[in-house]
Amino acid sequence: MTLNLLIKLAIAIATVYRPFCPNNFSGLHSPHGYANFGFKAISLNAQKYSDRSLYNQPLKPEQKNLDRELEANFELIQSFSVQKAGNMIAECEDIWHCVKRNPMVSIALSDGATESSFAREWARELVTTFVNRQLPWQEVYACTANWLSPLQKSWQQWLAHQDLSWFAKRKASEGAFATFVSLEVFADLSWKSIAVGDSCLFIVRDRCLQTSFPLQKSHEFNNRPKLIGTNVKAANINISQIYGDAKHGDRFYLTTDAIACWIFKQLEANQDPWVKLDEISSQDLFAEWVTDLRDRHEIANDDTTLLCLKIQDAPMSQSCES
Repeated sequence: MTLNLLIKLAIAIATVYRPFCPNNFSGLHSPHGYANFGFKAISLNAQKYSDRSLYNQPLKPEQKNLDRELEANFELIQSFSVQKAGNMIAECEDIWHCVKRNPMVSIALSDGATESSFAREWARELVTTFVNRQLPWQEVYACTANWLSPLQKSWQQWLAHQDLSWFAKRKASEGAFATFVSLEVFADLSWKSIAVGDSCLFIVRDRCLQTSFPLQKSHEFNNRPKLIGTNVKAANINISQIYGDAKHGDRFYLTTDAIACWIFKQLEANQDPWVKLDEISSQDLFAEWVTDLRDRHEIANDDTTLLCLKIQDAPMSQSCES
């Protein structure tokens, strides 16, 4: 074989093989530079490092059908709020938000502390930031500061640009405060919750209370609940966590303190609060019921919210709105 023929053969082989050879510099001139490599590596390891719902990994047809069925089993069947008597609905400081992330449902509820400035706004920022976050859930539950510290920093920047009187500025500088409780249910029906204060989560199976969190008795409610503050270092905020496994038919109630305390008192009196709660099917019925309880001094005159997520026995449509 002549030298010229060998050279031509080598060139031909190189031409065919080049597309399959790794190029360590590919993508360097893209608008994202080296970031391309990082996002690709994270995506390939999504199962190991983060909630795979954040990435668009191809699924087998049977897995797509399974995820669709599991997602359809989560339904928010109650979502009612009533403001304090004498206030406008726009003054209600109970704020909640719900997001469906296949294969996860994320809900957060917060009760702004009336005594602080911008309590309603802070409660809204807490719930929307938590459920709309981009952080993998492992990082959220590993360290509170991972999601809360950036929010506190953004809050201070926002507050600095508000046109306030000297008195309002002094009051606002003391910080805004709110309670917080969350619920996240995953495709395998495992669930996680974090909480600060007296907004509570109740998990009910066959009309029997399985778990209450973070409080367990009516005497634990007082006028000084634990709160998340804008000026309190995230690392110093004691956020409680709980997790477990659900079954089809379970109901998760998230409530602010007024209803939570009423539920505990009913249970302590050997009454069944779940029967009454099940009867409330509309905002009007909820408002009438709360008003009646207030008139009979069975519930505090406070902003009052009831949310109920049910894991359906069979797939059906769902709605998450605030």
